[in-house]
Amino acid sequence: MSLDPIVAEITVPVTPTEAFVGFTAQMGEWWDPLLSPEPATFTGIAIDPNGPVASVHGDEQYVWGKVTKWDPIGHYTQEFWLGHAEAEPTTLDVSFTDADGGGTLVHLEHGGWADGSDEVRATYTHWEDLLRRYASHVS
Repeated sequence: MSLDPIVAEITVPVTPTEAFVGFTAQMGEWWDPLLSPEPATFTGIAIDPNGPVASVHGDEQYVWGKVTKWDPIGHYTQEFWLGHAEAEPTTLDVSFTDADGGGTLVHLEHGGWADGSDEVRATYTHWEDLLRRYASHVS
């Protein structure tokens, strides 16, 4: 099994900065609640540009990442451990660049897979669906 990054892309009809804001500050509005620790109580996602990323469930927060790069001009990176051990984080790296013909190309890579993480990596099959939800939100 491959340890290569999982790659997904989509073009959205907004500027790179608007695409960045839609991906980060508005993540809780397009994220699929079924991909959260407690889907029935999911109310959003909180992202601190200098710290944690967490699913919000009423008064509870479940931290599943940490921002490592926050550049509203076109780049977002975080440590990611939703669905696997915090001690072995992966990396979510998303760039926002001008697309040919207008809009913004959103390029997502979920990488940093360690030896022995094949089974966990195989469960991450939702990035394309999530990017479609995101695109619908920002369009």
